Amino acid sequence: MADTPAPDGITATTPATQAAAAAARREAQQAEGVSQNAFIAYQLWENPGFLLEPASPRRDWMDNFPHRVPYRCLPLNMANQAGWVVRSPVNFNVTWNGKHDLVGLKIDITDKVPKEQEIALRRHIKSNFGAGIVTFAFPWLFRTPPGIGLWVRGPSNEFPYNARALDGLVESDWAHAPFTMNWKIEKRNTAAYFRQGDTLCVLTPFPLELLETLEPQIRPISSNPELERRFETAAQERDETLRRAIEGHKQGFELNYMRGNDRDGGTWANHRTNFKLRPFDKNT
Repeated sequence: MADTPAPDGITATTPATQAAAAAARREAQQAEGVSQNAFIAYQLWENPGFLLEPASPRRDWMDNFPHRVPYRCLPLNMANQAGWVVRSPVNFNVTWNGKHDLVGLKIDITDKVPKEQEIALRRHIKSNFGAGIVTFAFPWLFRTPPGIGLWVRGPSNEFPYNARALDGLVESDWAHAPFTMNWKIEKRNTAAYFRQGDTLCVLTPFPLELLETLEPQIRPISSNPELERRFETAAQERDETLRRAIEGHKQGFELNYMRGNDRDGGTWANHRTNFKLRPFDKNT
């Protein structure tokens, strides 16, 4: 089959070219001495205090919610901890005057820090693009295994006031330059506050070829009678839980999904209730 022409400036990909690219990436990483499962943060320059660690399932608003109910939602908890995070070393705020030039962004470090650290921080927290975008340049170049990229994003289920993280997908298995993390300030002349310890960036490894290997299909639920039967049972249980809550009964929760139980008393063997991510080892 002939290759499909690609738009100008874009190289068309075929299974053969993808396989060749994957082989080239493996060879390049072998030359770098990178093991198959290594996730490496190469330190490029002195770190002014950014913290790199596994993501936490905890959220302040979830802690303060009556009876901490959101922690009973397993998908919410799993999303919270899916990756490694970069945390802010200081308290600072960012204000945008609404203009599109680089000087339209004002960054105030509100903590009292040594002059040398402030100078270093301003090299890492800056206005690179204008239009109310604050850029974070972290002191690492990340390397992932062949075929694995990084989904670089903001924190899940957190709601910073007046600032929105801009997500990106990086081919970190071969890139030779570090990426930046960017946030868009939304309201002009209104400060966006970042606290010490706030998540500035989440790093989630992602199989680069996964999306293109999937075969989306829409089918009627009746085409899978066993799944339909289990769905109807689950829907009845959910409706009963909501009915009791509306009637003022003490709120209970059906926890079959949380526990990995199916509707016939079995347990899903590969069920997860958390991620046990390793910290970055400074000694390797």
